Amino acid sequence: MRSIESYDSRAEQLRLNSIEAHFTQAYRAGLAEQAALASHPVVKYVKTLPVEDATYPAIEYLIVAKQIGRPVQEVYSLVRRGITSFKDRQGNTVFFRRQHHNYIHWTMPGRDLDRPKVKGCGIIHAKTGGLVINACPNDPEHFAKAKRRHCWSMHCPECMNDTALRQGVELELRLKAYKMLMRKQGIDVGRIGHWVISPPQDLMKSWMQTKEDFSKVVKYIELSLQDIGALSGETIFHPWRMNNGKWELSPHFHNICYGWLDTDKFLKENPGWIIKKIHSHEGVHSIRHTAAYLYTHMGLGLADKDPEDVDWTEDILNYMIPGIKSPKARYSEQDYEEQFFGKGRMSGDIDIDWEDWTQQRLMAKLRARQWGGISKNKIRLIGYDRQYKIRVCKECGEIIRTYEGDDDTIGSYVRYIQDNPVLCLAHQFDLAQSSYLRYKDDLRSAKLTITDFAKFTPFAVSSLEFMPQNKDLVMGGPFAEPDEYFLSRQRAAYGEDSIDQTESSSFPA
Repeated sequence: MRSIESYDSRAEQLRLNSIEAHFTQAYRAGLAEQAALASHPVVKYVKTLPVEDATYPAIEYLIVAKQIGRPVQEVYSLVRRGITSFKDRQGNTVFFRRQHHNYIHWTMPGRDLDRPKVKGCGIIHAKTGGLVINACPNDPEHFAKAKRRHCWSMHCPECMNDTALRQGVELELRLKAYKMLMRKQGIDVGRIGHWVISPPQDLMKSWMQTKEDFSKVVKYIELSLQDIGALSGETIFHPWRMNNGKWELSPHFHNICYGWLDTDKFLKENPGWIIKKIHSHEGVHSIRHTAAYLYTHMGLGLADKDPEDVDWTEDILNYMIPGIKSPKARYSEQDYEEQFFGKGRMSGDIDIDWEDWTQQRLMAKLRARQWGGISKNKIRLIGYDRQYKIRVCKECGEIIRTYEGDDDTIGSYVRYIQDNPVLCLAHQFDLAQSSYLRYKDDLRSAKLTITDFAKFTPFAVSSLEFMPQNKDLVMGGPFAEPDEYFLSRQRAAYGEDSIDQTESSSFPA
């Protein structure tokens, strides 16, 4: 046994401190991993519950079934077995004639189980062991979240929750920008509402089979909503409803929109249809969370396209020269910045996965559709107000740090660039852009930003005026490293867009 004289109190204290630090890091890692894996409760049911096959006999099966007085599913099964002639009630022969259809393959989000392995999605592990964590250095219970790698696809079971929230933020930005721009024009668009429309089920189950029929239905719903008072919004298709422990085929449409809707007129003009407002006595509390919830179990449709219908030359040129396919498109400030670094489409730097690029053009993706005042080309981008930010803890104000594994006890500051868009209505774009370019130098000399320009004018708005802002520190100027150092990291983590204005990975109902 060691004598009391030989006992090294300093060494023992260092050993105790090391043990305490180990448990602190393990506790922080546990909290961080739990936070990174948090998701909306419905995501669990989307991933695990059985889904009824969305394949349903197209309209020609329904026609034959009515002629011979037999169930449409029975006719469908017989035709699949090679039987194409039937007898009607009068004994006449009825022939099934197959028509060419561009059938849609409908899936639930998060069902591509191989994608995380192929894309490397999931929690990031440090090279030295342990997880890469963003955490509050004062108390991990304030904030601790393991960093994750995303492919940002709704098909990915690892990424679908965060992707849904991200898309919800994008919709919120567009809808709020539209409302504020209209308000500057003296027009009140009303409160945002959440409406559900259900067409007759037998017909809708047939219409959802082909791109041609489905597109007609979606367009009809958009026009009908605008006809009864809706001004602008987004339509999200749900092929299934959760019932009796599974997702049953029950096609319906969710609509988040502005306006005052005359439902009596809609029902009168569409007998057999159903239209209902969700939470009729209150508005939508959060656009981003409502939309994100709807995205978690929306229909993801894929339909093949004829290669002869794709203008390959035009698509390549559009990548190089903005405006080939989008009328009046302009080079963005990002284009000019990338040109400065010898990159980007202006200098002919084509960095494309040609196999993926080709496949994308041979598939028509059927997703949520925006219409009215927020539809494509109705709102235009003037520029960005760039902010250089350092993330801080919402609870105590301490600067959040990134810890690279279990051995990193010091960490590094979380720094990022946030580009806040400044937008205008499309028909006022030329006026807004020319006005900004005219006073751009004067604004800089007065230490004013493009956001200040938007505040002073009746035809532009900045997202800093209406989007929720975090409490992160905003620096007075650029970081010491070049912007491209941060932008390249953010593009790798978040795709082409800048960092979202929220880091939350879960959302309330």
